[in-house]
Amino acid sequence: MILTSLHALIWAWIGAIIMFTLTVSPTVFATLEGTQASAFLRAYFPRLFRYEIAVGLAIIILSVGLSASGETYHYGISVGLVVTLLAYLNLRVIMPKVNLVSDQLIDKPTPQIKKRFGMLHGLSVGFFGINAISLIALFAFG
Repeated sequence: MILTSLHALIWAWIGAIIMFTLTVSPTVFATLEGTQASAFLRAYFPRLFRYEIAVGLAIIILSVGLSASGETYHYGISVGLVVTLLAYLNLRVIMPKVNLVSDQLIDKPTPQIKKRFGMLHGLSVGFFGINAISLIALFAFG
């Protein structure tokens, strides 16, 4: 039962990531002006990262529950910690910097600011991707 819940949580979150990537993101940029898109994403991403933190914590709790049968479910606990940490860093460190640089980009779009935005955005996407791959690996190998 616990393992089934863990698997359901993993695939629900993977589905949410796919949904965002294939539908929400392209639709925002296709239908909203720059300032509207920015306002939407600044409201959306904190929620997304908070849910991702909750997913990581739930994985830890479920993995501890799986450990009750004797052997500690280290892999699940580790993946839960990684997901929680990277989502927290996205929420509290990366996202505020992306927003600041995005504002600078509007005021003064220099190549240096564009490069900084690209690096920060890439780091955020990379953390999101690492979490997705970690969850798929947990399902496949855990």
